[in-house]
Amino acid sequence: MRRLAPLLPLAALLAFNACTPTTSDTSGSSSVDSSVASVAASEESADSASVTESSAESSSVAMVDFPHNAATQLVANSGSGYNDTSNWAPGICFPLAQTPDYANSQVYSPGGDHYPTASATNHGVQCDAANYSYPWKDNFCESRSQWNNPVCVAGTGHQGQDIRPTTCKKDTYWAVAAEDGVITQIGSYTVALTGNGSPHRIYRYLHMLKTSVHVAVGDHVVRGQKLGLVSNNLGVSNGVQQYTTIHLHFEVRIAQAETMSDGTQLTANAFVPPYTALVDAYQRKLAGDCPTVD
Repeated sequence: MRRLAPLLPLAALLAFNACTPTTSDTSGSSSVDSSVASVAASEESADSASVTESSAESSSVAMVDFPHNAATQLVANSGSGYNDTSNWAPGICFPLAQTPDYANSQVYSPGGDHYPTASATNHGVQCDAANYSYPWKDNFCESRSQWNNPVCVAGTGHQGQDIRPTTCKKDTYWAVAAEDGVITQIGSYTVALTGNGSPHRIYRYLHMLKTSVHVAVGDHVVRGQKLGLVSNNLGVSNGVQQYTTIHLHFEVRIAQAETMSDGTQLTANAFVPPYTALVDAYQRKLAGDCPTVD
């Protein structure tokens, strides 16, 4: 398990017990992503491996450790992972208001359609205690053959991190803004936020309860502001509501071309690994960082 210093003992944490997004969601959506990206592209392109200042509000809060697997350590046989473990969004607010929360796989864990194998006749249930326990597990670049992702070793894969809320209850726990910014897209099950500060990271939230989303395209939000309730919403297909497991799928995208630590060139709007940034944000959240804003 990976531990980041400086860290304090976690005496107050609970004992160690208790996605299927698409690359775009345009149903009923409205977006100003392109204009924001154009502004960002006019600025000097940053090398992600050398970014030392946060695009979000920085915090001096001491960090509290918690059990989490290392970045790129996916569930066995769930994918080939990725190589660049940089913190692509340092200083962000953890995107859920309440703790504890559990980052893990929705597809390769109980209740997922690849648990324990894709051909199994019994996939278990999503409310299994194993899904609501530490350690955290990275699932960026988890196998998704239909989703292009140049950051992944395989060239395809899961484009974000799945996070289960405190308990297996939908429409109960708030997702919040990762940093000060502008709402740039709202779809049938997606909300996108573009950060104010350079390099203008784009954060996308999937599977919130549509009727709970109380922001609109063009709204300015602040770090920690409530966006909507975590649910199992997968949008509407052919007039029929679709569902996934109860979780928040959280993505980080770049607004301009950037270079990975291995020299790979990424184009604007490319997905980048959120796990390292989320571990850092959660450690600060447990220590009191990022109070919720209504």
